[in-house]
Amino acid sequence: MHRTTRIKITELNPHLMCALCGGYFIDATTIVECLHSFCKTCIVRYLETNKYCPMCDVQVHKTRPLLSIRSDKTLQDIVYKLVPGLFKDEMKRRREFYAAYPMAEVPNGSNEDRGEVSEQDKGNLTDDEIVSLSIEFYEGSREEKKGTVENGDLEKEKKNGVRFLRCPAAMTVMHLAKFLRNKMDVPSKYKVEVLYEDEPLKEYYTLMDIAYIYPWRRNGPLPLKYRVQPACKRLKLSQPVTPESANTSGASECESGSDKAPSPAAPAGASALPSAAAPAHGSPSAGTGTALNGTSNCHPLPPARCRKTTVNGSAASALT
Repeated sequence: MHRTTRIKITELNPHLMCALCGGYFIDATTIVECLHSFCKTCIVRYLETNKYCPMCDVQVHKTRPLLSIRSDKTLQDIVYKLVPGLFKDEMKRRREFYAAYPMAEVPNGSNEDRGEVSEQDKGNLTDDEIVSLSIEFYEGSREEKKGTVENGDLEKEKKNGVRFLRCPAAMTVMHLAKFLRNKMDVPSKYKVEVLYEDEPLKEYYTLMDIAYIYPWRRNGPLPLKYRVQPACKRLKLSQPVTPESANTSGASECESGSDKAPSPAAPAGASALPSAAAPAHGSPSAGTGTALNGTSNCHPLPPARCRKTTVNGSAASALT
């Protein structure tokens, strides 16, 4: 099973910070020639006196270096989403600046340039923000449900099965699944799986992660689904019994049974005690040397290990 690791923001800092000011990118701008990125104000101020990239010394432009830089909105969105509170603080600074210097306001500037865009309008979430979500039972993929709706009954039943919740953005899918399990009294032999449309969600995903990963535009509750499936139990595989191990165990049993043979001082009238490798009383024994009709039945053992003794006129055998 593939193991997923969570990366700390400090490990990504070299890719999110400007080499000129040492802070996180603000209005990230990329040089076309070498694809190195900087803050817009930092790189514009630098190129007023230089024509080379501050990181790799590639010539940006011979006469007009500002023509070879481009605004990188995708990179800036990534920085705002990865660094908590950065967007909110930046919008606050811009509002304070234009409030202190009204004449500096750009007539054609956007609301974001003036700091008038909230995090909700931008689509960014904070850990303590409350997210509205809808949860309903997963009835199959869209292809499976095609052609099944002949009247409005199924749609009415679907609407009645939808539940709405308000949860913190930092809540994980695992917590939501536990809540559903306790609410519906799902037995432990089943697992509750949460989905976005037809795709199962990882247990460590937060509602904030889902909002960033999937195309939810915050124009309604976050649509989630759930399903209940039998839990997969890991079976412990027992060690397979090979013919060699079976023969070895049989031999050990025979040896232990042979060790229990009667001693030479045992009375002749008492029959040999049955052992794990010896048959019951009255049948010929392969492991003992009891004489029957004047003959000895000790052929399964080597002659050197079998010794016949006579006690009170009857023959008996013992191992040496």
